[in-house]
Amino acid sequence: MTVRSYLRTPASFFKRELLLLNSNLSRLLYDFIVFAATALVANGFSYVYSGQAYASFIAVPCLGIVANYIVGVYGRFRVGGGLLKAVILSASSLIVAGYIVATTHDWTTASLWVSLAWGPLVLPRMFLNLNRRTNGSPMSRTLTKAIKGGGPVLVVGGGGYIGSHVVHQLLQEGYAVRVLDSLFYGKDSLAEFADNQNFELIDGDVTDISKLVRATDGASAVVHLAGLVGDPACALDENYTLHSNVIVTKMLKEVALSAGVQRFIFASSCSVYGANDDVVSETSELNPVSLYARTKIASEKELLGSVSDEFFVTILRFATVFGHSRRPRFDLVGNLFTAQALNDGKITVFGGDSWRPFIHVADIARAIVLTLKTNPFRVQGQILNVGDARLNMTIGDLADKVKAVVETDRAVEIVSHKDSSERRNYNVSFDKIRRVIGFNAVHMIEDGVREMVAEFKKGTYADYKASKFSNLEVTKRVVVDFQNPKNTENLYRPYNLSDVVGG
Repeated sequence: MTVRSYLRTPASFFKRELLLLNSNLSRLLYDFIVFAATALVANGFSYVYSGQAYASFIAVPCLGIVANYIVGVYGRFRVGGGLLKAVILSASSLIVAGYIVATTHDWTTASLWVSLAWGPLVLPRMFLNLNRRTNGSPMSRTLTKAIKGGGPVLVVGGGGYIGSHVVHQLLQEGYAVRVLDSLFYGKDSLAEFADNQNFELIDGDVTDISKLVRATDGASAVVHLAGLVGDPACALDENYTLHSNVIVTKMLKEVALSAGVQRFIFASSCSVYGANDDVVSETSELNPVSLYARTKIASEKELLGSVSDEFFVTILRFATVFGHSRRPRFDLVGNLFTAQALNDGKITVFGGDSWRPFIHVADIARAIVLTLKTNPFRVQGQILNVGDARLNMTIGDLADKVKAVVETDRAVEIVSHKDSSERRNYNVSFDKIRRVIGFNAVHMIEDGVREMVAEFKKGTYADYKASKFSNLEVTKRVVVDFQNPKNTENLYRPYNLSDVVGG
């Protein structure tokens, strides 16, 4: 199987929505049978007693399912109390009854249909607990654990540029945090947490199954930040990219499911939108122009195909990140412009007319924590763009903002080049994340630039061109190790209990 065939883009929003219905198949089948049977009886009654049968009744079963979907029976309200369920199913029944009246002008038959359908639709959910009724039910226990926790949050890739911020904010919020990380960039980003009793570090690759089983044991949630980031790094070796960004996701998902982890948050990227002239949202057609973006789409598809009432998956598509981190990076355009302006007095811009969304790394961490604190059924199976419309701008606009801040210290020149190789161009809507979890960015571009200027003046970074600040340069070394069988003998091997418990 080729990388290209494995990483095919999901067809559209509607295909993703169908994947989300996996956990509702029994409800769908039951409701379809009820709608069909009651429509047949009501129409038969009309024919027997008035000699009139209505062809429009053929659409009732499908319309009933659509009405249930609209009012949230298979979505945000699929787990709820009996009274709430009765109300929303009554609303759905009235929608269908309205259709019957509109197409037949027969109030008697419509009333009969409602009388027949309401009981089978509502009463089982109220009294037979098809969703969640009693505190002792497995569904109820799952919901309680998913909302309140019950184990550490596993941050995979917690030592990275974003991960170290996530660990910091989770600990501040009172969560117990466990990190699984290969530590290619060292342990310095996590050093300040070492003495925290709520922090645990496991040094290892996600595809080392013994480390992965140990990491997921007892965890209440997984925040998956691991993987190879950026187009240049992903282009070095397709097999390593597939290993890091797709196989890792699949293995992590499968082990998390086996370990009973309830929540899974996946770090995707707005790069999946590729080249788009219109403002794009979570329902827009995807147009990846890089291997990196295709691996993100493949991972999204893998995870969305596994949502259920016991496994809560949320996809977060990050805007382009900037800002200071405990594990600094200068291969990010905002950070690179700041370093160039302050150290060289010159910002080099390629493809200045291309649009990008930007987001401060601390705001990404805050969005992740907000997602964890949100009722899991509200974000179940959801894709959320993480950013803020105020930070949508062209690369040229970004350079101007960096220059304006840095010029308080020294003169800055902007040198622009038309980059014909730059194919990405996307202006992103962030309405959904604001509506669903109440997220807005706190840090603007200028805040991040000032922050990094202060760190430069303190000597935090030294030479910003050093290889340790570049994902591409570090990946070059890692790929060599990956290609050596002796260095990867523990990866993918069958799980052995003695690896975890000793013996």
